Amino acid sequence: MVTWKMVVMQICGLLVSCAVLHAEGLPVIHVWSGREQALPVPAGASWALVAEHGRELVSGSSQDGARLYLPALQSGARESASLFVNGKKQATVHIWSPEILAGFAAKLTESGERLSAELRKHGLKFREDAEICFTETPADDNQAALILCFPQRREFPVPIRDHWAEISLHHTKKGGILSVLYDKREQIVDSTGNLGYILLKAEKRRRYLFSPDFDFQSIDNILLLKTILEEKKP
Repeated sequence: MVTWKMVVMQICGLLVSCAVLHAEGLPVIHVWSGREQALPVPAGASWALVAEHGRELVSGSSQDGARLYLPALQSGARESASLFVNGKKQATVHIWSPEILAGFAAKLTESGERLSAELRKHGLKFREDAEICFTETPADDNQAALILCFPQRREFPVPIRDHWAEISLHHTKKGGILSVLYDKREQIVDSTGNLGYILLKAEKRRRYLFSPDFDFQSIDNILLLKTILEEKKP
């Protein structure tokens, strides 16, 4: 026999499920701490950024969207908050330390001052005995298990040698200019497409070739590097 109590409990369960699904469907926005950031808020709307424990971090009402500055978090730290626009939750915001790559170590295969400076800025440490290798040179003679290569545009086209068993093509949020050209004799990575990076695999080795317009100031790009490094971290 179905009672009113059972019906009410089922309805409550459905409402909770719908609320959870709605929360899971909200967009996630990543922002830096320690530098001015913009949030996607319609002009003229009132907005507030509220921490997980309920404290309001910052709020405002602006004619040209929302801009905010949050104090820098400790190296490698992350906090979460909710973005409310006109009183309604619109997104989950992850607030990151300026040094997102803190806790990771790698080595450089050459004295790439530009690459070294960009990576140090985001907290990456360099050690000669590290298993992860960063390079600007697309030459395929490095035997490291994980290689992240950032060639400049003048280095292209780059041939893909036969010992790579798998090639995968990837788009990124910020886009790119890479492409892979095939013919009967060889495969070539060129700078005439819209790919963000290309991954080559062979046994336990992985080599990432990134687009020459890779933006080290994009938080989405740095989080991509963090994800790749986490796959190798013991």
